[in-house]
Amino acid sequence: MTQYDIYILKIDEEFKNLIPPLLTNERKQLEENILQDGCREPLSVWNKTILDGHNRYEICTRQQIPFKIVHIFLRSREEAIAWICANQLGRRNLTDESRRYLIGKRYTMEKIIGAHNAVGTNQYTRKEVRPKMLAEPLFEETAYRTSERLGKEYRISHGTVDKYGTYANAIDSLSRVDPELAPKILSGQIKISQENILELSRLSPSDIRSVSAELLKGDVGYSDTRNIVPKRQRAKKQEYPSLPESSVKNMPEYDPDTEILSLVFTIPSWISSIERTRATADFEEISGSARQRFVFELNRLQSTVDSVLSMVKEGE
Repeated sequence: MTQYDIYILKIDEEFKNLIPPLLTNERKQLEENILQDGCREPLSVWNKTILDGHNRYEICTRQQIPFKIVHIFLRSREEAIAWICANQLGRRNLTDESRRYLIGKRYTMEKIIGAHNAVGTNQYTRKEVRPKMLAEPLFEETAYRTSERLGKEYRISHGTVDKYGTYANAIDSLSRVDPELAPKILSGQIKISQENILELSRLSPSDIRSVSAELLKGDVGYSDTRNIVPKRQRAKKQEYPSLPESSVKNMPEYDPDTEILSLVFTIPSWISSIERTRATADFEEISGSARQRFVFELNRLQSTVDSVLSMVKEGE
């Protein structure tokens, strides 16, 4: 069998989407180089799945050109995603949006990896290697160490790393609703502030798709997107039935504390639910997949809380 016949590799769409696509002229030049000189750079592979080299693999398989691979040893899917992010961050032609996203995505994955390492778990074991429950202070300490380490590596503050994590989570949320939107944002074709991206990700799926349709009409700048999300939010409020006239007259003036106070009354129920889970769940018996999802969602909650706390402090 030839080298070409042996290496039939898998393509993971999530992995592939982490890699900024080549421009048309870049892809054309790559194909011309491979046709002339062969595939000189090996493909990076984990568990027969491509981590780096998707374009080279497509060209080589289509043109039946042999290629080499290098096996990357990783213990989990989170490590694979973090590896891809770190590898892509070495590229010089990244947009600012892609760079923020990749740092944030790597941070999110490495927080999960750190949490797993802290309790001695990985994706291949359903029980803990060391019987130790992941306490909240331990998770916070792991997250802080991760943000500090990445902050030093990319020469930004640990707080900025955390904000990028929130940004990456918002982009992922948008991708799940409308897969066409995120690539346009990350490529810089749609200019939208980080604040508006977070606001957009909190809308209902139908509203996200509606806003996305407006954004995807053409190249959009910051001035065009600045009011799209607030307009959608105002339109949503107007959909609710009007109160009877007598009720409207009796309503107090607008109170800026209303939204905050409604959340203040809701948060204790979240805390109660989490505390009840800590008291009743057997953390030594839960499956690896359930543990992974639980840690991921706690991580998202913490990032959101940190982001809101930052906004509150800025308003002081």
